[in-house]
Amino acid sequence: MSPRLDTDTVVVGLGAMGSQALWRLARNGVDAIGVERFSPGHDRGSSHGESRIIRTAYLEGSEYVPLVRAAWRAWDELQEAAGTELVVRTGALMLGRPESPAIAGSVTAAERHGLSYARLSPADLAERHPRHRVRHDEEGVFEEAAGVVLPERAVLAAVNEARRAGARVLTGRTVTRIEPDPDRPRVWIGDTEIRARRVIVTVGAWLTRLLPGLADLGGGIRVERRVLGWFPITDPLSASLEPVFARDEADGTLWYGFPSMDGGRTLKIGIHAEGPETRAPEGRRPGSQWGEPVDPDIGPRPPDAADARRLGALVAGLRGVAPTPERTVSCMYTMTSDEHFLIGRHDELPGLVLAGGFSGHGFKFASAVGEALADLAGEGRTDLPIGMFDPHRWDG
Repeated sequence: MSPRLDTDTVVVGLGAMGSQALWRLARNGVDAIGVERFSPGHDRGSSHGESRIIRTAYLEGSEYVPLVRAAWRAWDELQEAAGTELVVRTGALMLGRPESPAIAGSVTAAERHGLSYARLSPADLAERHPRHRVRHDEEGVFEEAAGVVLPERAVLAAVNEARRAGARVLTGRTVTRIEPDPDRPRVWIGDTEIRARRVIVTVGAWLTRLLPGLADLGGGIRVERRVLGWFPITDPLSASLEPVFARDEADGTLWYGFPSMDGGRTLKIGIHAEGPETRAPEGRRPGSQWGEPVDPDIGPRPPDAADARRLGALVAGLRGVAPTPERTVSCMYTMTSDEHFLIGRHDELPGLVLAGGFSGHGFKFASAVGEALADLAGEGRTDLPIGMFDPHRWDG
């Protein structure tokens, strides 16, 4: 590399959000450079694991629904450009007590936005979705507008299409410093300086390492460990593709799972949030949703037998699935204090556009977030509904 590069826009971090932003910029004819510390589609951050849920009746808040709709459109655009399937439509099944967030939140979002859904009794669930064991006081909500996004494939497709459209992609290069400036911000890779009109920063768990001024934003940004498990299927139960699902347990634990993505051999599950009644492991505050903290440069602690047992206890709620995982992996959540995202510009970081803190539920939005970031870098504004993610929302 030469000691200095010049471009219109630099994208730092080519995971879920950065890869999409780089593709949108290049597609729009913008001279852009993307910088990735590892290689696109890597497993060192939060954009791996073979599958991610996309759903429209959004239990985390009905205000997300317009952005989900934009994401569906944008995923379709990338699929068409890349000529490969990135989203598998399966429908989604939410399970829990009627007052639980999984049920009440999904119904509220569906009704506020006129989404089609079906409310299912325990008898309905036994007939239509026999994989799931439910108690007499639980029910289900099913929506068709849901499915699985394939994360590694999506990241690689976006980066490849960005290259095809003219973007320069630097992989295996660690950004050591970012210098904000309203007119000409700079990115440093060792001794190499990249000057640009705008810099988009989408580095996931490394956000506060590169921009330490954000460390205390809104009460702090925290990187947490999560574990995913793939459990052998012992009974297929149905020849049709099962829906993705999320389940609220009586103790407040929210966990989720996918249909088999490997030809009916295994089913993947994970825990999104532990309930307040769940025994807190070392490193996590009792009664909170915070998980074990992670240094992103070291990475999350590998899964152990206790993780397998914890996930296996949840699998008891599924029929035809063995209680011992075939394999497990650790990953990272980058959490904000309110568990909503950070997207936009910050007054103290002129020339930069930020995206981070996706709190374990952001990948489905990546296609729309990338479009919004490209808009913000190019025009300083976007028509996409991202106002609720303003980094200044905690001011005052």
